[in-house]
Amino acid sequence: MLQAGTAGKQVVATPEIIGSIRSTYTRVACMVCGEKGIQYVLMERPLHAPEILAIHPFGKMPVLRHGNVELFESKAIATYLDRSFPGPYVFPSDPRRVALTEQWVSLVNTVMDRTLIRVYRPEDRRFRA
Repeated sequence: MLQAGTAGKQVVATPEIIGSIRSTYTRVACMVCGEKGIQYVLMERPLHAPEILAIHPFGKMPVLRHGNVELFESKAIATYLDRSFPGPYVFPSDPRRVALTEQWVSLVNTVMDRTLIRVYRPEDRRFRA
């Protein structure tokens, strides 16, 4: 995403990921940035924070701001980052491999997440500062 800079130069907007690094899904967006060498800002916010609710209708994390682009859902964010920045693609471009990737992402998101990955609750004392 390019923004107008000074003296006719264009500068790349820095993606802002809003969520908590404790969230598996926030980490997904951060990992894509790390793999592609994308400089980004992580704004630590809890579920349902005003900055998150402004983008995600259910207040879930992560959300992304990048220039005039606002996205929610980690897979959409990861795909956007992967396709919007230079460097080797994180997600495949071959149709068969894309389908297999989507298959496994969907399985993890719909079945495995609740079974294998912790659910973070604000009232859980383990996660208090």
